[in-house]
Amino acid sequence: MDSKKELCRIGRRMMESGLVVACDGNLSYRRDDGAIVITPSGVPKGELVPQDLLRMDLEGHVLKGEGKASSETSLHLEIYKARPDVKAIVHCHPVTATAVSVAGQSFPSNVVTEGRDFLGPVTTVPFAEPGSLDLAVKCAQALKQVNVILMASHGACAVGDSLAQAFYRMETLESVAKIYRNAMVLNASYKIIKEESQLQNLASVFTL
Repeated sequence: MDSKKELCRIGRRMMESGLVVACDGNLSYRRDDGAIVITPSGVPKGELVPQDLLRMDLEGHVLKGEGKASSETSLHLEIYKARPDVKAIVHCHPVTATAVSVAGQSFPSNVVTEGRDFLGPVTTVPFAEPGSLDLAVKCAQALKQVNVILMASHGACAVGDSLAQAFYRMETLESVAKIYRNAMVLNASYKIIKEESQLQNLASVFTL
């Protein structure tokens, strides 16, 4: 499949999966010649067409395309510089996974085998302003050790040897986060029910 069409297809899947809303998120891939193809700023990822995409070099010079490149262009470029093996990057705002970072918790990727085996460790990068070089450098450094990161109070970023792999890692991140959230809710509910049962048993003793 043509890589530009593949990127647009994944953009639609991101929107359909609820990983992005409005103009959130950005995607890119590295061509065989070393150039980077990246999404533009201000275009919903579910509405992308190949003509929207921009091609640039690793220094950020636009080689082909109209419009403004993603506001997170520096994030993508710094990651590609730090990880020569990476061929694609997906950045979006998965609600449940992001909530884990907002709650100040470490991401528990090993709670299920899919997270343990496919994601590996997930690092949370301290907050930095979106679109800043500070954020880009921090994320690139973190991704030298892992393939998926959370950005505190912001979103997540996944890398891969293809657009599909990066996207699947992002999907898995959100799925694991939902499983973890549901487990915590069920555990809390069980504790409440157990405590209420104990109180009822205690009350029945005193009414005998």
